[in-house]
Amino acid sequence: MKDGLHRRLHDFKKKRFMEPVVISSDTSYTEEWICYKCDLVCAKRLTVNPGKIVTIKDEAAYGLILIQGRGKMDIWDIETPTLIRYGELTNDEFFVTEKAAKEGIKITNTSRTEPIVMLKHFAENPELKKFMKAEKK
Repeated sequence: MKDGLHRRLHDFKKKRFMEPVVISSDTSYTEEWICYKCDLVCAKRLTVNPGKIVTIKDEAAYGLILIQGRGKMDIWDIETPTLIRYGELTNDEFFVTEKAAKEGIKITNTSRTEPIVMLKHFAENPELKKFMKAEKK
């Protein structure tokens, strides 16, 4: 029984586990693919370092959820709430249109100590196809 479970878990990890893959990184930010083995959906993690301002472009529309930090995304305040009460609005979920994504979104981290970390989820993203072709080479 134990061996069968171990084998199934090993097979699951081999087929499904996705090690984050850095797309680009510098002193201001790091962007990584975190979900990339599916043709229909994919996701990136963006980390913007404390006190930094970056403009990030993507080739497709996406939804995002902020999981750490606070700052601005273009004109919008963004922040990760520590507590959400019933009926309260938050500034941690957004949708970015394809047009805005292609033009670039300016993200400002207003914290001196904490990074902004956001997860961007895409339905279909042409960037993923380019990434997968490059990975196979």
